[in-house]
Amino acid sequence: MFNLKFSKTMKDVQWSFISLATASFAHLLLRIVLGKELGPSGLGLYTLVFTIYMFGMQYAAFGISTALIKYVAEYNDDLPQITSFVSSGIVGSIVTGSFMSVLMYLLSGFISIQFFHNPEMVDLLKITALCFPFIAMQKAVIGTLNGLRKMKRYAVVNIAQHGSVMIVSIVLVMLLNMGVKGAVIGLVAPTIVVGLLSLTFIREYFTSEQAILRTVLNKVLWFGLYIVLADSIAMLNVQIDSLMVGHFMNETEVGYYAVAVLFIEGLRLIPDSVQKVITPAIANFHGKNDYLNINKLIKITVLRVFVITLFASLSILLLGQFLIEMLFREDFLSAYEPLLILLVGSLIYGPISSINGTLPGIGKVNVMFKISLICALMNVVLNIILIPKYGITGAAIATSTSLIFTALVRVYFIKLYIPKLPYIA
Repeated sequence: MFNLKFSKTMKDVQWSFISLATASFAHLLLRIVLGKELGPSGLGLYTLVFTIYMFGMQYAAFGISTALIKYVAEYNDDLPQITSFVSSGIVGSIVTGSFMSVLMYLLSGFISIQFFHNPEMVDLLKITALCFPFIAMQKAVIGTLNGLRKMKRYAVVNIAQHGSVMIVSIVLVMLLNMGVKGAVIGLVAPTIVVGLLSLTFIREYFTSEQAILRTVLNKVLWFGLYIVLADSIAMLNVQIDSLMVGHFMNETEVGYYAVAVLFIEGLRLIPDSVQKVITPAIANFHGKNDYLNINKLIKITVLRVFVITLFASLSILLLGQFLIEMLFREDFLSAYEPLLILLVGSLIYGPISSINGTLPGIGKVNVMFKISLICALMNVVLNIILIPKYGITGAAIATSTSLIFTALVRVYFIKLYIPKLPYIA
């Protein structure tokens, strides 16, 4: 039975990988274009706006996507339950996304001027605020498709999102010479369109029964509350370095650091692809109290991802300077030193991140939140201490240290709640 399910898992991983590989390629190509066309300063400004967008997206989606993965996977044979969860998730995402949109619009001046000391960001953040309800709906759709293990449709939605953002942004920046504003519009406009169109993939799971919606929505939002707190803190743990560089230094330094981070994001491609599939599989096994298969899945996942991550890290170590100069420009070579430091943390964190869905999958989302909170606080403190003295190198040291600590803590708690893991001594 395990072999059959594992075969299905591998096929789903392939679709997940295709989806995220396309997203990664689109992200890379767009950053290369922005770096060449706008220089370190323009790339840095866009990176700051995009990072704020990523944080806003977490609160707009409110963890509903992860909640849908869990509950849809658990009730995969119960169509009425799936319908109630999906419909409630869509309603909830519209509400939370709209709230985040208004909040971002109102706070755009404070974030831009008071924190980053950059008035140019104000209008860019106001434009960005428009897309939050639509990205929230899209995340709910993706969560549903992930829970249903319809990874081909999942891939189509992701490819449409990232591919359209890349194409529209490049056209606006290169052909219409609209600069950073064009890149931001290129992010927002396709997100709105794809968010609306993505609803067609799950239209058969909609219901209008208000009593069911109210009851299930409450359950989804409570679960999502822990998820959004955990995910936003986890994102803070990853993105705080770029934000702190922008706060203590300037957008040019952010541009250099963004190039280093870009390579690290490429390393996360495999773990993230695997994690999208492993999470619903673990939730499904947990619903059947099948801890034997959970253990097998975790063991083989971590080992395989480690081997791939190690090979990729060594390749970047040897070719990093050449790739930076070839893909961007010679004046971006300042990114190489922080890149080497970030590689260390990513090599250890990557394999563990592939099983990040284990604790939420077995219902320990509150534990995941507490882990993320502790690790993020550590990262913030290290960045505040190291960046003013060591610049972007200090940011890399802080982040790499935090990633290693996060990986070790997560392994401890996975071992605690799923005992006798074969790969942990």
